[in-house]
Amino acid sequence: MKIGIIGVGAIGGLIAGLIANKEDNELILYTNSNIQKYELISNGLTINVHERKEQLKIDQKKFTIISNEDNIDKEWEKSCNLVLICTKSFSTLEASHIAKRLISKEGFCISIQNGIGNENIISSILGLECVLGGIITHGANKENSTTINWAGYGEIIIGKMPLTKISNERINEITELLNHAGLNASNVQDIRLDLWSKLAINAAINPLASICGIKNGGLLNPKLFECASSAMFEVLDVARGIGIDVPNNFEMLDKLTEILTSTRENKCSMLQDIMKGKRTEIDSICGEVISKAEQLGIQTPINSTLMTIISEISILHISD
Repeated sequence: MKIGIIGVGAIGGLIAGLIANKEDNELILYTNSNIQKYELISNGLTINVHERKEQLKIDQKKFTIISNEDNIDKEWEKSCNLVLICTKSFSTLEASHIAKRLISKEGFCISIQNGIGNENIISSILGLECVLGGIITHGANKENSTTINWAGYGEIIIGKMPLTKISNERINEITELLNHAGLNASNVQDIRLDLWSKLAINAAINPLASICGIKNGGLLNPKLFECASSAMFEVLDVARGIGIDVPNNFEMLDKLTEILTSTRENKCSMLQDIMKGKRTEIDSICGEVISKAEQLGIQTPINSTLMTIISEISILHISD
């Protein structure tokens, strides 16, 4: 199978490395950094597995790497059976155009991204029929351009959007591929419930951990956990308001505790972005919630406050 992975950050790098380590497939990785491209060519990809205290070394021969300065070779043009988009949500449109050049006529694309609305953007470029949504709860951070720290074991869930026409057989095949790579994958018929549940978890963890400058486990502090839970409950209220049958609040509290515990040593992606002076995904997390809440007449004071603070912090760090 030919697989394209767009975005070689913490999540894209983790998925690429684990697939390359276990599977006999052809991989092409796309990065928007020419520097990262040459470092991957020189050094390959390294994954530090925190739980097993081991290091996986993936030779560069296991994948092809291209950057935004390269033309896509004819060998790869419209040849991929599967394309995974693992970029930041604000890069989804650009990534979708790259995916269009890679994906084969019978291929399909999975969004493994934060926030909601990414699948709609991808569908506007590729068509509604070939797009799946996905969530990931594995904790990972990028130590440098070629090294990924796998800080917490989680899962990947993939599934259909309302107008997806990909057969269950093909979805099962991809699920098995991801499982064999060690990514603890499963699939569902309608991914929207999981996307909103993950959004609620993201809204609970990312902004508050970033404001406090702490690893995920720090939010298990009772007072911080109360604030994180309140942000999550607001998202769940909005989800129910648009007809998504998300789990009840007690179930989601258990899920939040489980994720904070399993990824306690992980720095969330938003905190990593702020520390590096990069743009955050606050618009696609809290921003989307606030926007939909306003349409429904639902109040979201915690998410609004978190978004305001993160936006101000980001301006200060980027200007530095």
